[in-house]
Amino acid sequence: MKKILLAVVATIGIVSTSFAFEPVVRYSGEVNIGFASGDKLMYGDDLALDSSLSRPFLETIHGVAIGQHLFVGAGLGIQAYLGAWDLEYPDEKWKTITLPMYVNVKGILPMRTVSPYISASFGGSVVPYSGSDISISIKEYSFSTRLKGGFYCDVGLGVNILKWLNVCAGMQHQRFGYKFVISDSYFPESDNDDGYNGTSWYIKVGFNW
Repeated sequence: MKKILLAVVATIGIVSTSFAFEPVVRYSGEVNIGFASGDKLMYGDDLALDSSLSRPFLETIHGVAIGQHLFVGAGLGIQAYLGAWDLEYPDEKWKTITLPMYVNVKGILPMRTVSPYISASFGGSVVPYSGSDISISIKEYSFSTRLKGGFYCDVGLGVNILKWLNVCAGMQHQRFGYKFVISDSYFPESDNDDGYNGTSWYIKVGFNW
């Protein structure tokens, strides 16, 4: 009987110990507001425009925390571009809204009141509105540009304060395709996926739970 009891106690102890080392998976989410700003818009390898990529943004990320050190989730944001397409032509504004959608991964160093982390996101974006007034006129024809979405990524260093306040800074990269809209109905609209690349610095603050 004693041997059986000892075996049961030993089994319970082994199982309990094994569960103690298994990662705990729980839901986690966050909402952030931020601002991004950059000064170069690249087209291919040769053309670099001095551009104002300034934009406020709002985002929300939801996923699972695996143990105390890893987070994996999906994010959705909205960004409103406000700056000039080319600083040589300050009246030609972006007038563009993008919706980045991405997978987000964080590596976290848990501490009592302040937990630093590194964050990386990879995905793409769509452009629900591009009312850019960037246009070219040749004789009786006018060509205007409408931006399209493309590859999106960001990487940053952040900190969770008191387990609910989030502060993060880093870099975002956004690729844009474009569409030429021609005033003459005899010419079709032209899509081009070999578009522009913009990299910006960002800072954001928000709440996490």
